[in-house]
Amino acid sequence: DRTGARMKFCPCTATAAAAAASFALALPPVHAFHASSPAARPRPRLPLHLHAASPEDDRSASVGVVEKITNSGLASAAAVATAAVNAAVSMKTLEPPSAGKSYVSLDGGGPSETDDDGLPLTYDTALIAKYWAKERGALNQRWGYFVGKAVPFLTRLVSLFITEGKIDAKYVPELSRQARMDLQDLGPTFIKAGQMMSVRPDVLPQATLDELAVLQDSVEAFDTAVAVAQIERELGGPLGEFFASISEEPVAAASLAQVYLATLADGKGTRVAVKVQRPDVLATVSKDLYVLRRAAEVWQGLVERFAPQQKTNYVALLNEWAIGFYTELDFLNEANNQKTLRQTLIDNKVEGVTVPRVFDEYCTRRILVSEWVDGKKLSECTKQQIKEVTPVAAEAFLVQLFEEGFFHADPHPGNILLLDEPTEEGHVVALIDCGLMAKVDPTDRDHMISAVIHLANKDYPSLVDDFVNLQILPTDCDRPTIVPLMDKALSPYVKGGGAKKYEAEVKRMYDMKDGDVGSQVGGLQAMTQDALTVLNDVPFSIPPYFAILGRAIVTLEGVALTGDEDYGIIMESYPFIARKLISSDRPEIQQALQQVLYSGDAGEGAALKFTRLLSLLNNAAGSVSKQEGGSFVDLDSVPEDGLGPADGLRFVLSDRAESLRGLLLAEADNAADVLLRQIVRKGAAEALRALTPPRPPSLPFFGDVFPAPPNLGTVPLPFLLPGRDGDASSPTVGMMTFDEFVDAAAPRLDRDEELFGISLADGAQEFLGEEAARIVSGEGVL
Repeated sequence: DRTGARMKFCPCTATAAAAAASFALALPPVHAFHASSPAARPRPRLPLHLHAASPEDDRSASVGVVEKITNSGLASAAAVATAAVNAAVSMKTLEPPSAGKSYVSLDGGGPSETDDDGLPLTYDTALIAKYWAKERGALNQRWGYFVGKAVPFLTRLVSLFITEGKIDAKYVPELSRQARMDLQDLGPTFIKAGQMMSVRPDVLPQATLDELAVLQDSVEAFDTAVAVAQIERELGGPLGEFFASISEEPVAAASLAQVYLATLADGKGTRVAVKVQRPDVLATVSKDLYVLRRAAEVWQGLVERFAPQQKTNYVALLNEWAIGFYTELDFLNEANNQKTLRQTLIDNKVEGVTVPRVFDEYCTRRILVSEWVDGKKLSECTKQQIKEVTPVAAEAFLVQLFEEGFFHADPHPGNILLLDEPTEEGHVVALIDCGLMAKVDPTDRDHMISAVIHLANKDYPSLVDDFVNLQILPTDCDRPTIVPLMDKALSPYVKGGGAKKYEAEVKRMYDMKDGDVGSQVGGLQAMTQDALTVLNDVPFSIPPYFAILGRAIVTLEGVALTGDEDYGIIMESYPFIARKLISSDRPEIQQALQQVLYSGDAGEGAALKFTRLLSLLNNAAGSVSKQEGGSFVDLDSVPEDGLGPADGLRFVLSDRAESLRGLLLAEADNAADVLLRQIVRKGAAEALRALTPPRPPSLPFFGDVFPAPPNLGTVPLPFLLPGRDGDASSPTVGMMTFDEFVDAAAPRLDRDEELFGISLADGAQEFLGEEAARIVSGEGVL
C-alpha cells in the first residue's frame, strides 16, 4: 500500500493469492479505490496460535475456519494489489524483449524480411516494436481476450479454495476440460504451455494430463488447399515441380504448423516430411508476445511489492521464453538448428539417437522439408517402451547440453519418435522439431557440471559456490543460513520421483503424518517459517537462461517419469557427469575433479584417495555406489559389480580419461615415493626380525644368564654411499647403523602420506586382490 507496509505470502494460501491476483487483472484501475479506505490496504497476516489441549475435531474445525478467513482476506488483498500494479503497467509503453543477450539459437544473418503486415519473419526487436505501436488497439483487445479466459477459470479456483480449503478430486475433470478448451481458444502460445505441462504426471492429476495430452496431437488442422497454395507461393512454382506426391490430409497438426507426407520429384522416390506454417500465426504470436510481456510486468510488480528482497528478473525470464517461441516460426532457422544437432550427435558418436536430414533446397522461412522417418511418438508408446528409451534420450540431451552447449529445448513426447525399425547405424530414436534450440557458454556449462557433482554428493557448501558462479546467489550470501535450507529443499529432489515423491519426502522431513492434525499443523508452521526465511533472508535470483533450460529439463524429466515414477534425473545423469569429469581439461572441471578425488583441497597436504579414484572410474562406467537409501553418490565405496583390473586400465588409458591421466601422472611420482618408502621400511623391519637370532633359553634356577642378542638396527655397519654432492661415480664408504641407513634411504611417512599409502593399499585390494594389497602396504615383502 502507499504507506509502505509489506505483506508476506504464506505457502498454504499461495494458490488463492495467485488466483485472486489474476482475477484482479480485470478490475478497474487503482484510482477506483481510496487509499484511505481500510479495505483497500492489505493487512499483515496474524499469527495462528493452536492449543494442543483442544480436542482434535474442534482443532480441525478451528483450523478450517481460520484458513477460510485467511484465504479470503489474502485473496482480497492480492486482488487490490494486482489491480494497482496492472493499472501502472497499462500506462507504460512496453518494448519487445531484446534478443541481444538471449540464449535462444537465432538466425543472425542479414536484414529481417517482413510479411504484408510489416512483421519480421525473423526475430527483430525494432520491427516488432514498430508493429506494436501501429496495432495498439489490437494488442489491448488481445489482452482483454486473455483476461476474459483467465478470470472466470481462476475465479472458480479461488471460490473452491476459499470455501473448501482445497480443490476436491470431483471437480478436477470439469476444471481440466475447461482449462484445455481455454488454452485451445487462446491459440498457439498457450497451447505450447499446455503441451509442456501434459508430461508432468508428478505435478498434475491424471484427468488433467489426459485433457492436456489432446493438445499434443489433436489441434484442428487448416485446409490442405491453403497449405498447397502456401507451398507453391514459398517455393515459387507448381506443387508437381517439387513433389511427385503429397498426402491429401496432414499426418500431424500442431499449434504452429502441420505436416504432410510427400515424395520428392527426384526420380528416387525419396519420402519427406513437409512442414507448413499456419496462416496468420505470426500476427497471433506477436500479439501474444505483448500479452506475456504485460503479464510478466504485472507479476514483477507484485514480487517487488510483496518480496522486495528477491532479485529474480521475471520479465527477463518470460522474455527469453517469448523470444524462443517467436523464433520457432522461422523455419530456415529451424533447418539450420536441425542440421547442427544432427552433426553434433554424429561427431560425439551418440548411439541410439538420430535427427532427420534436411533438404535445404526446399526450405523457406515458412516451409521445412526433411527426411521422413517411420515411428511413433512417445506420447503413443507404453510406459515400458518409454522407460527403455529414456536412458538413450537422456544421454543425447546431456551430450547436447554439456559437450556442445547447444541443446533441444522442447523435448516433449511429440518431438521424440520411437522408430519402427532401427536405422543402419543402430539408432532407435529420432528427435524432430528443432525450432527451439538454445546455447550455453562453456563457463556456465562447467559451473552446471560442478553443481550436479556437488548435488549428487550432497556437498551443499560447495554447491553454494556453484550457485554464486551461476549468479543464482550473491557473493555475500549468508552461507550458514543457506546450507541447511538447501538440504531441506534439494535432498528430496535428488531422491527422484518428481513432485509427488518430493511432497511425500518433505512431509517426512517435517514430521507431518497423515491423519494427525497436530503434526500437520506443527510441520506446516515449521515449513512456513523456512519458506519465509528463504523469501526474506535469501536474495536468490533465477538467471534468464533458466527459462529455456528449465523448460527443457522439466519436459524431459516429465517424459521419464511417465515411464518410471521413481526416476531421478540427477542420479541418472551422474555417470555421464563422471565421464565428463575425467575427460575434460577445462580448469573449472579440473578443480571439481580434484575436489572429488582428494581428501581435502588439492593443495599442500592433500592426499589422493585411491578408493575415490576407483569409485569415480566405476561411476563413469555406469556403476554407482549410493548412500542414504540410494539417494546420493557414495564417493568412498567401490561398487561390488564394478570394473575389473583390465577394464579399469583400459578405461584410464582411453581417450575418455585424458584429464584423469594428467592428474594421475602428476601424482605418479608421489605415489611411487610413498609406496617405495613404505615397502623399504616394512621390508627392512621384516629383514631385521628374520636376521636377529633367537634369545637363548633361560636356565632352571638361574634364569636369563645369557645376554640378549644385539639389536642389529643399532649396530654400526659399513655402507657404500654416493660421493660428495651426490656424485654416484665416486662412491664412498661410510659407517652408520642400519636404522640410520633406512631413515636416510626411506624417510618416515608423515600422517598424510600414511593415509595416502593406506588408500593405495585399499585400492589395490579392491582392484587387484588381497595379495597385491599386502605387497603395496609393505607386508610380507621378503
